[in-house]
Amino acid sequence: VRSYFELHDELERLKAENQKLQGWEWRAKDLERRNAELDQLAKVAPEPGLKFVTGRVIADASGPFVRTALIGSGRENGLKSGLPVINADGLVGRVVASGRRASRILLLTDLNSRVPVQIGTRGERAIMIGDNGPLPKLAYTPANVKIDTGEDVYTSGQGGLFPRGLRIGVVVDTGDALRVELNVRLDQLDYVSI
Repeated sequence: VRSYFELHDELERLKAENQKLQGWEWRAKDLERRNAELDQLAKVAPEPGLKFVTGRVIADASGPFVRTALIGSGRENGLKSGLPVINADGLVGRVVASGRRASRILLLTDLNSRVPVQIGTRGERAIMIGDNGPLPKLAYTPANVKIDTGEDVYTSGQGGLFPRGLRIGVVVDTGDALRVELNVRLDQLDYVSI
């Protein structure tokens, strides 16, 4: 009987959540429609479609790049150096070397990793720098701008290395510097898309 009432409560909670999500879906579709109308009015050129390859992470590697991973896809699959690497949670890193059937990925936490980013809804710009720790640093932030913890961090598209808008993580304050808590669990990578 207790299980029945718990299931009933859970069903009611899920119904309310579903109704709330349907409202958000309607808002998202309305915003997409408005955005398409504004793009048409402004005669914005359409962005090219993205092509990607999904590969399996086959090894964590060490060497001159301390935080890297090896994937089982290479030049035969159209991969080359510089391509961004993502998974379902967001940006993982970029391809730094590509062989015939395997490629090496430089992870965001590597000492050699530098990513131009935007922060929060105001789009403040900074550079995210890996230091071989779990939380990359934010550097070159504007001096007169306050960046709050919990703000979203995503790629800015500056420099042409990464496309704009790839999710990275959120800002955290460790006391000594502003850092980024990554959305991606780099120690649990399985499949990635390039």
